[in-house]
Amino acid sequence: MSVVRISSDWHLGPGSPPGHGRLAAAFLARARRDGARVVLNGDVFDDLFAGPGRAEAAHPDVMAELRALEAAALVARTAGNHDPDTGVARVVLEVAGVGRVLVTHGNAVDPINSSPLGRLGDGISRRYGRTALVRGAAKVAEVAARAVAGRRMVEIFSRRCRAAVEREGFALGVFGHVHAAHLVAGDRYANAGWLSDQGLEYLELGPGGSRLATLRPSDLEAAEISGPVLR
Repeated sequence: MSVVRISSDWHLGPGSPPGHGRLAAAFLARARRDGARVVLNGDVFDDLFAGPGRAEAAHPDVMAELRALEAAALVARTAGNHDPDTGVARVVLEVAGVGRVLVTHGNAVDPINSSPLGRLGDGISRRYGRTALVRGAAKVAEVAARAVAGRRMVEIFSRRCRAAVEREGFALGVFGHVHAAHLVAGDRYANAGWLSDQGLEYLELGPGGSRLATLRPSDLEAAEISGPVLR
């Protein structure tokens, strides 16, 4: 395996900003062009609030690139709490220069999600998440929770993730879920970040080492201005 690019938490749905879909499609197209393997690490499409299939249908360009990568056997998907039926629980990679790598969304160790209140909220969202009232309430609750305990939540989350990585003997664990990119030399916990108006964050692993990167809207604009390269 040469290069692996891991990304998560795109939360694409019918109401996503158009720029988010363009960034997602461009990320997949560039991976296909480069022959890089992609792991989409959960919460890529927001099935929880859009309903099965509706989020994917709203982004045909992303789906076209995803199917092209699937046809080339260059993509794997893990399940997140917003798209629980679209992937496996974990992917294990052997990456030259890195070692044995665990890739999993990580929502199971979220201190809020794993609490009784969090499990109740998740159950309500899964059953009634397509209604505007529940979607709005869930988003308000998430924003409030992050505002009150965001840093503490990430600290507990990353500590639990590190414990799982060390317990199972992985060289590195790559997670998502908390929307906070992280990669530090010597730390066996990494997070690939998320998709926002500022750009699509991802983690690249390969023989040359590991790096966090961001595909920004300006990168797409520059490519459009320069046009195709003629040979």
